Amino acid sequence: MERGKQRMKQKGWQIVALVALMTVVGSLGFSRGGANLAKAEPLVSSAAGGSVLNTITVGANGSIKVEPDIAYVNVAVETHGATASAAQKDNADKFAGVEKTLYEKYGTDKKDVQTTGFSVQPEYNYTDKGGRTLIGYLAVHSVQVNDRKLGEIGKLLDDLSAAGANRMDGVQFATEKTDQYELEALKKAMATAEAKANVLAASAKREVKGVVNIVQGAASAPPVLYQSADMMKNAAASSAGAPTSVQVGQIEVSTSVTVQYEMK
Repeated sequence: MERGKQRMKQKGWQIVALVALMTVVGSLGFSRGGANLAKAEPLVSSAAGGSVLNTITVGANGSIKVEPDIAYVNVAVETHGATASAAQKDNADKFAGVEKTLYEKYGTDKKDVQTTGFSVQPEYNYTDKGGRTLIGYLAVHSVQVNDRKLGEIGKLLDDLSAAGANRMDGVQFATEKTDQYELEALKKAMATAEAKANVLAASAKREVKGVVNIVQGAASAPPVLYQSADMMKNAAASSAGAPTSVQVGQIEVSTSVTVQYEMK
């Protein structure tokens, strides 16, 4: 009996010792982990702070003015008739004259002529007493012509008008070399960005070390538009004997960049 009691006491002390040891080890591991975490926080904060302090970000635009190399001519044939079929047939006859002028007289490629709209709609007259009364039908066939002979645009408009195009919806001058001109605009934008960064860095008694990041904005080349109102005046002058005069002008190709530089 005495021996059994001694063995039980011995096992009890072993268990207590083991628990105590595990508690000490756990506390040491936790304190070390906590110390490591405490040390990691200022390192991350320091890295982030260094990134902000040692960079400068500027935005810049670049643009060039170029000569247009293509014109988009928008014209239409409008016809009226007592019936829908009559209005449509008259429209087809007059539009055939427009096509003949484009394909035979000017040698326009068919891929450069695109129908942009076709409709036949009823026309009504409204009165207080009679209300709505059908008076006929209106047929409209509109097209866009791509023309690269910019010096002949005025003459083309006159000839299309004489052939049956009785509505001028405007002319747009643009360029088919946007990608090429965009590269030139980008060079100007980058040069401007570098100049800005150097001025800002010098003002802070720092120097530009190099480029960290570049983001390009969208390039644009807004076409020069001649509205239909101006063209109708020219058409009226043409009917009186003076040819239609259209000024090509220039278009501007522009782009933008945002550049981040590292400073020293």
